[in-house]
Amino acid sequence: MKHALPNLESFKAFESAARNLSFVKAANELCISKGAISYQINKLESELGTALFRRAVRQVFLTEAGQKLSQTTTKLFNDLEYSLEKINHEASDSVSIAVTTYVASRWLSPLITDFCEQHADISLQFQHTVNSSAFDIHGVDIAIRWGKCDGRIDDTRLLEIPMSMYPVLSPALLSQLPANESLDRFQEITLLSEERTPDLWRVWADKHFDIEKNNRRLIPDANVRVQAAIDGQGMILADDLMQSEIRNRVLTVVSEQQLTGFGYVVMSTAGARKKPAVKKLLEWIISGT
Repeated sequence: MKHALPNLESFKAFESAARNLSFVKAANELCISKGAISYQINKLESELGTALFRRAVRQVFLTEAGQKLSQTTTKLFNDLEYSLEKINHEASDSVSIAVTTYVASRWLSPLITDFCEQHADISLQFQHTVNSSAFDIHGVDIAIRWGKCDGRIDDTRLLEIPMSMYPVLSPALLSQLPANESLDRFQEITLLSEERTPDLWRVWADKHFDIEKNNRRLIPDANVRVQAAIDGQGMILADDLMQSEIRNRVLTVVSEQQLTGFGYVVMSTAGARKKPAVKKLLEWIISGT
């Protein structure tokens, strides 16, 4: 079916001029002359048989017809841009991965080193806003997030990697505490933590340890939090990704009471998994855990 629509260039000129309320700004945005913008808009107004702009000195305003058309063209161009980006994204050999620097450096990067060597044609792009409140799984191909591990696997949650957590602190700080096995000896220690729901320190302590008496220091970045513990600034809940520090005795496990039921979740949408590159990487990650 042939569509009786004006030239696309006229719509592009109109959309830019309407959004900027300026022919000059539209000309700069589209890298054409102001005269070319005026020509395209005059042509469009002639074809539609109505004025779209009310011209004033050094400024233009949308007429009622122009406002209606502007709403439509803005939506159409946004939808078109989104569709083109999606098509390009699905066709490309790049994979975007949302993961914290802590997990990337301690677990993911070593895991996919061989993958990168065997699939040199696939480009991996890391972004580290995975813990942001505004994070959207639909904005990336793969995400690795901390959360509850309760066996729930669905169209988005592909793999759970449970991680027990336990309190650790530096040997120097530990040497300053009373030499007994009671948890009460930790009540003068600052708890290094981050803002999470639920409060992991509270879940760990449960009924065995009154953390209300402890000072708290919030450190959102996990790598910085680990270093603060090494420097003797407080006690931290470690997971199995911190085995290197424990083996090298820069941090000491101080309680056998562990926090379970949490860990890392590998996530990806059904749409992202249609990309061959994403499918290959996911299979590699899953087979390597």
